[in-house]
Amino acid sequence: MCEVSLLPMNECALNSASSFLVALTLSLSLVLSIFRDLRAQVQSSIKRTRKTSIIKCSASSEEESSSSSSSSSSLSRRQAVLSTAAGAVALTQNVNPSYALSGFNVVKETREGYQFIYPVGWQEISVDGQAKVFKDIIEPLESISLNIYPTERESLKDIGTAQEVAETLVKQALSAPGALGKLLSAKERTDKDGHLYYSFEFVSKTKSYERHALTTVTITQGKFFTLTTGSSERRWDKMKDRLNAANDSFLVYY
Repeated sequence: MCEVSLLPMNECALNSASSFLVALTLSLSLVLSIFRDLRAQVQSSIKRTRKTSIIKCSASSEEESSSSSSSSSSLSRRQAVLSTAAGAVALTQNVNPSYALSGFNVVKETREGYQFIYPVGWQEISVDGQAKVFKDIIEPLESISLNIYPTERESLKDIGTAQEVAETLVKQALSAPGALGKLLSAKERTDKDGHLYYSFEFVSKTKSYERHALTTVTITQGKFFTLTTGSSERRWDKMKDRLNAANDSFLVYY
């Protein structure tokens, strides 16, 4: 396996010309707009109902029919709004909306069959041997990277347990040369399509820095996917919620 690259501070400057992705996807903006309109419709409906109750205690059959028609129309409009909103949210499936709305971009590669989120403000850079890399332009140890390797294994179970695979990767692949890697925890999860994932947390320490990281791995269609994100130990408490959200969002399709 290739070792995870940790780019030095000056390479952030060399890559500063790379463009940022949009802060929020259009679908998320659409969700906000739709639910604002929906709330206004509901409030307006409540006001009309209260006013009618004060003026009249009963209504004629014609008025009841009209009211029924109006309610049906209003219900249809609300159902259409909710349906549109649901479609927009589906674009970020398995992504916690509270995280997405508070500052994440979505990577969705349908050809390769994977998706994940990463914090707004991180810049995409090109690194040999890695499928995707995004990193903070100020903090050199804050990044997320995806590696894809060919494999003849059909499942992670063919390699070992989550603990066994994590220990091997932390010691042999995910720590920088000369770094001391220490595994903190390991777990597994299965998505709705039956794909098995191993996720683990570890610390990689050298004389000059200490990095706290999270990794998720999976195997599908003859490919071994490795997604890793992390920050300096100094900034871990500030970044851990966002990094956990990014790590847990990783999905494969095929």
